[in-house]
Amino acid sequence: MDVVPKEVSVEAFHPTAIQAQAIAARSYAYWHIRQGSTINNSTQFQVFVPYAFEALPPITFPDNLDNPCASSNLNNNQRIVCNAVAARYYIAYGSYPNDNLPAFTEYFADIRNRTISGGQPYLVAVDDPISSHPDIVQDGHGRGISQKGASRWVRGNLSFSINRDLGAWSVRWERVEQILVHYYTGVHIRDAGNNNALLNPSYRWNPLQINWGTPDNRPPMMYHGSTYPISVEVQNTGLSDWTCGYPNFSYELRYRWAKAGHGEDAGSGSASVCGTSMGDPSPTVNLTIQNIPNWGSGAYSIRFDIYVTSASGSFWFRDYGWPTYNVSVCVDGPCKVYIPLVLKNYP
Repeated sequence: MDVVPKEVSVEAFHPTAIQAQAIAARSYAYWHIRQGSTINNSTQFQVFVPYAFEALPPITFPDNLDNPCASSNLNNNQRIVCNAVAARYYIAYGSYPNDNLPAFTEYFADIRNRTISGGQPYLVAVDDPISSHPDIVQDGHGRGISQKGASRWVRGNLSFSINRDLGAWSVRWERVEQILVHYYTGVHIRDAGNNNALLNPSYRWNPLQINWGTPDNRPPMMYHGSTYPISVEVQNTGLSDWTCGYPNFSYELRYRWAKAGHGEDAGSGSASVCGTSMGDPSPTVNLTIQNIPNWGSGAYSIRFDIYVTSASGSFWFRDYGWPTYNVSVCVDGPCKVYIPLVLKNYP
């Protein structure tokens, strides 16, 4: 609770990015504890300042000293920190039976376009296209999670700060897992408060950007009978390379149509992502949006996912618990929604 407020600005960062920071900070400390090493409270490791939590404005000393987050007098910033640290999640790496050990989760403030590889197999340089504003300068060593980049992803904006708008990005993530597996390659997320339970599936992916081919790069108004070519940068955030052959014959980016009151219908467009390695590089593939179901005009949802054809049958990544990436589009108009609208996809 005294690390998080000094590592990120609680007043400026998105709460989900603050939760990602809490998980990374906990994992980093846990790794050092297991190594038997000593860390100090400087930027050489991670900044710990006693009473940083209490000093969050407006300064409030919790009325429950034994359990500060259970206090009745917390200010809004303190509640944000308490929500971020509440779950005892941590980042783990390793092979069975040692795949529940903490990872050396380095992190830093900011970098433009791409992170930097480190001395661990999970500290792989990855594309970070949302961190592409010309004003961005490198702040920190560049390994692991970018704190400001994380806030950009959950805002879907070129600005990390909730108090500033530098323009919308074509992709927005809502779940903390999407942030962590983007910046750390081939890791697990576990719950130390629940016997180190595994919290994420092995099959995972993230879209990094979508090119809709429009002047503002937002989804166009779509019409029945028309086709819409797009390109998508796809990152393999799972635990293995997408090698096509036995037992998995193909990996494809596909989509499903959905509309309230009509269920789902598989789209006919697909793009092969065979050969995509874990973490990096993230290929850009071309995909055609077409054959809109005959559900009338209104707001539809395009649900992007990875589809696997295997020796034992076919499946979507969502079948194993990883979220689809949903985008709302207006078909034949008029639509009573703002577009683009990223839809929540909670299990």
